[in-house]
Amino acid sequence: MKKHTLLLALFFGCFGFSQTDIDQILEIGVENAQRFSEDYFASAGQALINNMSNGWYTTAKVKKLWHFEVGIVGNLSFVRNDKQSFLLRTAEYTNLSLPDGSFSQFTATALGNNSDNLSVIINEGQASQLEVVLPDGIGSSVINSLPGGFVQGSMGLIKSTEIKLRFLPRIKAVEDAEIQLYGVAFQHEFTDWVYPAKRWPVKVSALLGYTNVKGFYDLNATTGVPGTDQEVRLNSNSWLLTGIASTKFPVFNFYAGLGYYFGSNDADLLGTYQIQSGPFASDVVVDPISVRTKTNGVKATIGGRVQYGIFKANLDYTLQNFSNLSLGLAFGW
Repeated sequence: MKKHTLLLALFFGCFGFSQTDIDQILEIGVENAQRFSEDYFASAGQALINNMSNGWYTTAKVKKLWHFEVGIVGNLSFVRNDKQSFLLRTAEYTNLSLPDGSFSQFTATALGNNSDNLSVIINEGQASQLEVVLPDGIGSSVINSLPGGFVQGSMGLIKSTEIKLRFLPRIKAVEDAEIQLYGVAFQHEFTDWVYPAKRWPVKVSALLGYTNVKGFYDLNATTGVPGTDQEVRLNSNSWLLTGIASTKFPVFNFYAGLGYYFGSNDADLLGTYQIQSGPFASDVVVDPISVRTKTNGVKATIGGRVQYGIFKANLDYTLQNFSNLSLGLAFGW
């Protein structure tokens, strides 16, 4: 389905509404649509921030001056069941009710899936009454995991410090969706400070990293809703501060990290939209929905890295809000 493809195209970020969803969600009123979207997209925004804070390191040892490494990193974040739905309470909305007369019901987030068509009623009992089907999520597609990937390089600097850069150029993902990514991190090794520490069986360092993801989706040709300049924009920022420890054997090594991540995710439905049905029919709304998600937490990583000449590969698992599996392939010295 279109909404599934759009979510994946924007790094499972925000706004997976199909053309029908956009029309219908605006029919319950802009204020109600904004309130619904905040809950619907919250878990997707958190997942994106979690995903992009991974894959920064494979060892605590920093590179010597001007030594470098280039490779690709893939992340796979796993979605917990409790992130696939939220409790919709009619008391938090205006003139909104449920068909069965109850005051709340669980409905899918952007990462979930409704087993049946769920709907709400706007202006129940009035001449303008309208029943609106709520949007589904991606929970029914393949497996409940969310991918991310990019090119990453690193280079040794002075004073036991290493700089890392990650990049994904602005590319067309599907149809009219485009994504781009960039990030920078600095890693400093503490075991280089004094000579006795250099003889320890492990290396110890710290890393500070930042990642930005942007997504763009041109809706003008796809929504079916009259209007102009219709577009989705996504802007996500993710920070990581972590300590790292690793063994220092010639071929195979273990590494582990304990750190803190935080970030924000902004998604905006921009342009003008003429509502087609219901009590707000013919109303023209401008930039109707803007969702901001923040998240933070502690994360713990454990992994292994193998090196053969200038070629290296690693695999690690991170325990966090959305647990993550990272795989990296690189070459350098």
